[in-house]
Amino acid sequence: MSTIPPDIYEHVGELAADITNATLADDDALAASLYQRLQLYHDEQLAAGRSHPFIIETLADYTDDPAQAIRYYEQALAMSRHMTGDEPTHTILIGIGEQLIELGRREQAVAFIRDGRAEAVRRGDTDWIENADRLL
Repeated sequence: MSTIPPDIYEHVGELAADITNATLADDDALAASLYQRLQLYHDEQLAAGRSHPFIIETLADYTDDPAQAIRYYEQALAMSRHMTGDEPTHTILIGIGEQLIELGRREQAVAFIRDGRAEAVRRGDTDWIENADRLL
């Protein structure tokens, strides 16, 4: 079960949708501005003691720099593993793998993707199973 506070989920989800729409409309300036808003929101939540892996993973999802994306994903993964409960990590693991492929590090990527796929199977997340299979 996810521990994402509803207000964080809603705000980050809206920003992510807006970034996606700006990107699809080829409005790079708007997408960059929205990404900066996401970064600022993360900084605000961090300062308030409310940082969450979901915010960091979303930063990773929308950065154009594969190395920076991996750093964000690793930060989100570490935070998720330190949380109580059963915080999902399969999307993070598969995200790391995808970025490693972008960097030409396929052998290393496969291990992350397989681990992410195994968790996706355990959670019954068919979309992410398919994504992992596509990458593998």
